[in-house]
Amino acid sequence: MQEPSLETIEDYNGKESSEKRLTVWIVVLSGLLIGAVYGIIMSNSTVSDLIVDKDTTGIVKY
Repeated sequence: MQEPSLETIEDYNGKESSEKRLTVWIVVLSGLLIGAVYGIIMSNSTVSDLIVDKDTTGIVKY
């Protein structure tokens, strides 16, 4: 049994089909787009830092 070499792989050294190249670009760009949208949403959302109400504990912070 002989192991495959790089020269026998159909996608080696720039010989890939244009359809495969387009698919890779679509996957990469869609991942970047989803990450950008998620980042924008997370940076614009506010989170309350309030853990416990003053009325619940009875402790007044000055």
